Amino acid sequence: MIFYGQRACREQAVVLRSEGTNTSYSLNVNRLPANIEKVAFTCTCNPGQTVSTLGHITIQIELAGQVHIQANVEMQARTEGALILGECYRRNGQWKFRFVAQGFNGGLKPLAEFYGVVVDEDQTPASPPPSTTPPVGSPVPSSSTVSQAGQAPSSTINLSKISLTKQNPSVNLTKRQDYGLIKVNLNWHRGTHNGQGFLSGIFGSSGVDLDLGAFVRMKDGSADIVQALGNRFGDLNRPPFVRLLEDDRTGASQSGEWLHINGDNWKHISEVLVFAFIYQGVPDWTKTDGAVTITVPNEPPVETRLTEGGRTKCMCAVARLINDNGVITVQRLDRYFAGHEELDSAFGWGFRWRAGSK
Repeated sequence: MIFYGQRACREQAVVLRSEGTNTSYSLNVNRLPANIEKVAFTCTCNPGQTVSTLGHITIQIELAGQVHIQANVEMQARTEGALILGECYRRNGQWKFRFVAQGFNGGLKPLAEFYGVVVDEDQTPASPPPSTTPPVGSPVPSSSTVSQAGQAPSSTINLSKISLTKQNPSVNLTKRQDYGLIKVNLNWHRGTHNGQGFLSGIFGSSGVDLDLGAFVRMKDGSADIVQALGNRFGDLNRPPFVRLLEDDRTGASQSGEWLHINGDNWKHISEVLVFAFIYQGVPDWTKTDGAVTITVPNEPPVETRLTEGGRTKCMCAVARLINDNGVITVQRLDRYFAGHEELDSAFGWGFRWRAGSK
């Protein structure tokens, strides 16, 4: 763990520098030990505080002296005490970066446990010492920040991520009266650049535009569609209680696309079928490295990856959230179809289809 109390790893592959409200990490992937597959950048708040006090955080990635990607993470409506801002990870021999913005209501403790770090419940780390001026030539503030660590434990829930696979295709979440705001995130690699090396999977002159959407069936038998096509963005406070956040038509957003479900009205929902489809670009799921993460407050994040697609079908039924006597059951699907109508037919939703655009 690299933080204010330990500002570099032994190999000097990851080095933390701070100046005022700016925090930067310099990362040299060539110095990382061979067994390291991922470096996560996070931020935490002091006990009793939430990230909403920060207003917003800007994350930018600099490579060879130039800023390549940047994202703003709005904090005003968030209630978490800690965030995973982004992850740099190795896949198929290449290093890639993805923005995450995944929160933890319990602060430092569940965040640390998410990565397998044991935090002593009887101790709270001291506040960091005043930051010093970084050495000349330090990188532009990038990647993420680690502010003052320490949060009193508020839950015994194990918040380790649950990965749904062929072998373990479903999970039942804890039954509760209201689930709060359920967040569904679709993230993928947009670039088709053929170059090699760090971040090469992100950039390219042409990219793939994935769209996130959902079929929603209510307890009264009615059904609705939430997607950017046809401007059917849904509604969070009335049926279908599902809302697609603004569609990224430029492909510039590195945090992917987001779908929110009003878990306080889960009792009115029978099922939410989450899907993704390639709106722009040649269908080739093998290059998207797509993943959907479902985050429910005080529950482990549930992730399923889009691994079974080929190069011919543009539609993926990703997962289902099923209301099983009030319990949310998340079921991995990862099945691929030629389009909406074929997916509809496979799962028996019974919609009437016509061509649409966004």
